[in-house]
Amino acid sequence: MRYIRTDHKTPDTAWLTKATRALRDLDAAVDKPARDAVIDAKEQVWRDLKEWLLAFSHGKCWFSDAKDIFSHWHVEHFRPKKDAKDEDGHEDDAYWWLAFDWTNYRICGSVGNSAKGTFFPLRPGTTRVGRTGDIRAESPTLLDPADPDDPHLLTFDLEGKAIPAAHVTDAWEKHRVEYSVIQCKLDAPQLANQRKTVWEACWRYIEEFRNELARYHADRTNLIAYASYKRAGREILRMLAPEQELSSVAHACVEFSGDPRVTALLRN
Repeated sequence: MRYIRTDHKTPDTAWLTKATRALRDLDAAVDKPARDAVIDAKEQVWRDLKEWLLAFSHGKCWFSDAKDIFSHWHVEHFRPKKDAKDEDGHEDDAYWWLAFDWTNYRICGSVGNSAKGTFFPLRPGTTRVGRTGDIRAESPTLLDPADPDDPHLLTFDLEGKAIPAAHVTDAWEKHRVEYSVIQCKLDAPQLANQRKTVWEACWRYIEEFRNELARYHADRTNLIAYASYKRAGREILRMLAPEQELSSVAHACVEFSGDPRVTALLRN
């Protein structure tokens, strides 16, 4: 998972107008069945934003950081539009007024989105906001790739498993990571296997970088070693680039090295 910044763009005027009209129809609905009917009838509204939203993540799932290994893309409603389930399966009325709010949309592979379903639990002791409430008052259990504070809570090990980051010591934050991994299928076998492949490739470049750098430092006339460590560094940077599939895994691998000469590449 990488942070997906969405606050620097907005959809075009034509789409916003269409979304406003759809919300107006929702507000006019007399009860939940009527609202659900409006949502079903106007699902094309959010589907029309799929390609626009994919551009934010360079064509990758916002949750898995993967391209084609996590199935087809869905425009997922982070806060569910019809029903919202707690961890125990108890259902509340959902965030229907956000059905046509693009800031509630996330791109997710169908495997993860189908698993997440309508689950959207909150921190125990907190309550859901209503139509006129402020969602900033909520504390969701699920990690949000569009929240700058959430993606760094999750990292990966050398086997490709998604785990809480080393700095996560708070019990609630740890639970959020572990729940999100389970509920969004972020440890699906095809994902874990591909992460392991990326990790192994990145680690080979890290080892080459360190070994060739050591050779060059031992003999400043060894320009072959100089060229080799420079090349390995470029390959690591390529794997870290936001557009690269599973670049978040390469990032975790670089951090895992604990070598300041290697982690300095993250600043680039």
